Amino acid sequence: MTPPNFWKKYEFAENQTLHFKGGFVEVFVKRISNGWLIKSRIPDHPASELQVEEVDNFDNDADVFHFRTGKSPVLHVVPAMPNKSVVFRNNKNIKISAGESANLFFRIPLTMQFYFQEVKDENRLLEFSLQRLSDTWFGEPDNGEPAFSIGSNYDIDFSDVTVLPWEAVTSVEIINKTTGVFDLERLILRVEEFSLFVKNSKILSNHVAIEFTGADHDGSVNLTERKDLHGQKPLLLARPRALGTRNLLRKSFYFIKNIYQN
Repeated sequence: MTPPNFWKKYEFAENQTLHFKGGFVEVFVKRISNGWLIKSRIPDHPASELQVEEVDNFDNDADVFHFRTGKSPVLHVVPAMPNKSVVFRNNKNIKISAGESANLFFRIPLTMQFYFQEVKDENRLLEFSLQRLSDTWFGEPDNGEPAFSIGSNYDIDFSDVTVLPWEAVTSVEIINKTTGVFDLERLILRVEEFSLFVKNSKILSNHVAIEFTGADHDGSVNLTERKDLHGQKPLLLARPRALGTRNLLRKSFYFIKNIYQN
């Protein structure tokens, strides 16, 4: 199922149940009088595609969430980036010479959100991560921030990216504005600020351009859409979790200190 056919508005009949499958989660949603019943489960194997189907049975047990939302039978199923920033850990010796840049492509698992009637924060019912990410920490112990880890995998060419149906591709350009070699160690992507687009059945986030101006400087981060990646008229699939770019002004890189260094 293509992204626009899955991530969309659904209109339910009374007592109708739809079964949504994506990644490592399955969600059952039943329309009842003036509300919804929702339950989830973790399958033995991830779904190979995004899927939705009507089913007859809905087990109303202790795991069911019961929502009273009024008469509207409309449900929006929306993709979102994770609810915390994600951290890339470099173990492949990425080094960028002075004045040069590097383009990296990352695959980031999505979250499935459910909204009744219309897409706004106060109408969000539940959300489910389509693939669990490990918790990590970015920065110093006393002034860092919690985040998710996306490990050390990346691609250097968009054509090489093999993205799963429940993932988004984030393209990052790192520009070394210093006079020395930049040795990338840790990179944080504040994905709460990213929009999501769809092109040729792939979900893409904003393109991220990061200027490195020194280990003690914040540098700059810009979010854009690139014609060679997103197309002439990008099709917006979802707006960012957080409006504004306040978090983008914080540091994007972290360097592990050598405790033996004077």
